[in-house]
Amino acid sequence: MTANRVHRRNRIVGVFVFLTAWLLVSWSGVLLAQAPARLIVRNAYIFSMAPQQHAPFRGYMVVAADGRLTAVAAGDPPAGLQAATVWDADGHWVIPGFISAHSHLWQSAYRGLASDQTLPGWLQALYGRQIADAGPEDFYWFTLEGGLDHLRHGITAAYSFNYGGDFGGHSGVPSEAFNEAAFRGEMDSGLRFVHGIDPGRASAAYTVDAAKVRLKTFLDWSAAQPAGTRLLSVMLNGGGGFSDNDQQLRLEEALMQQFHLGNQSHYLEQPETQVADRSHFVWFQQSGLLSHDLIFGHFVHTDAAILAATGQAGAAMSWNPLSNGRLASGVADIPAYLKAGVRVGMGVDGEASADLADPFENMRTGLYTIRAKYENAGVMSPYDVLRLHTLGSADVLGVADRLGSLEPGKLADFVVVDPTHFAHVFDPYATLVFVTSQPDVERVYVGGELMVERGEPLRRDLRQVEREVDRRVAAEASATGH
Repeated sequence: MTANRVHRRNRIVGVFVFLTAWLLVSWSGVLLAQAPARLIVRNAYIFSMAPQQHAPFRGYMVVAADGRLTAVAAGDPPAGLQAATVWDADGHWVIPGFISAHSHLWQSAYRGLASDQTLPGWLQALYGRQIADAGPEDFYWFTLEGGLDHLRHGITAAYSFNYGGDFGGHSGVPSEAFNEAAFRGEMDSGLRFVHGIDPGRASAAYTVDAAKVRLKTFLDWSAAQPAGTRLLSVMLNGGGGFSDNDQQLRLEEALMQQFHLGNQSHYLEQPETQVADRSHFVWFQQSGLLSHDLIFGHFVHTDAAILAATGQAGAAMSWNPLSNGRLASGVADIPAYLKAGVRVGMGVDGEASADLADPFENMRTGLYTIRAKYENAGVMSPYDVLRLHTLGSADVLGVADRLGSLEPGKLADFVVVDPTHFAHVFDPYATLVFVTSQPDVERVYVGGELMVERGEPLRRDLRQVEREVDRRVAAEASATGH
């Protein structure tokens, strides 16, 4: 056989192989595209919050079997598109699930506590007295109730600060049992969650090495939990903002580097100690903690230099207007933070200080407070606060590639709002923020799974959980005399 004939034969074989492979890939794509989806939502009025899509539109969404969106588009779904469930939204409004960048789920057991106290007195009332005799199993039920209550208000993901069982740092070493119980409560609620873990209090007895061993034990345990958990990540509940030296911050930085974790530190919340607290900002800088992996919780009493350094480092903050108002903590100047380049998300905090896990109330309170501070109704818009409570919080928690907006490839976490009682709508974003409340939430989906309908969680009996929480709180009150 001549060289030319061999060359021609090889070319023919090559073309055949290429065409065969192309056909296989193409037909695989067709078969995959024709595979039934988990859910099609049609005839919906969609607020996607995608950066390039400001205007709401009437359209449809397709959720694949893995809980991710494969299509979010105007108009009607293509003819012949199959799904296990097709739901006609009948023009009802669909928005991304709210994300709370700062929550204490377990505090749902203590709503209305210490109503006349600012942060120091409130901390003593809750931690120093009310939960003095509470055990890990109590915190399972408290956390479960908080997660369900977040969901029924339209919050589909939250950073959960968990109690380590060592208020005041008496031993410096939080309890593994408390963390595991809280994790089970988070998981059983069906909420997506960042599990915030107390790193322990640095001391001569509790060293960096000891903290690493303890943290690895929990990380190994959490990784071994059943598949399908809604865990987004584990982060450190930073204690540097309450420390009187930089030893705590250096311990936390070592843990962050070792295990590649983020950190959310309560800082500059209370007005009483703001001058001394601001002087400690240099510790965040010198320890290396000030970085893209740091979130400041509350962060109310800043100054221009702190904001500039925070923005330059790429760090973030969680804005909690409901609890900041309730505890008289002050007003975070959010327009100034954003101008400085600080990444901002919103949180509903704990229900012992904010009392309602209601993102609509949180947005209203925040927006109205900022407008009153500036005496300018144009300084912040309804769209702005909705973005902060969705895509902004997703960015702060490092999950904006998965959550925060309704776009193909992201997880199908969304809220359906019934606009029946809104009357005439002049501006849909204004109506969402100014008018909407929890009773208007018709449905809540997580990963395309219907989790809440008309305020009732569908996977757990909320009334039974509430009765169990009430029983446990009453038992503690009786034991402590409070």
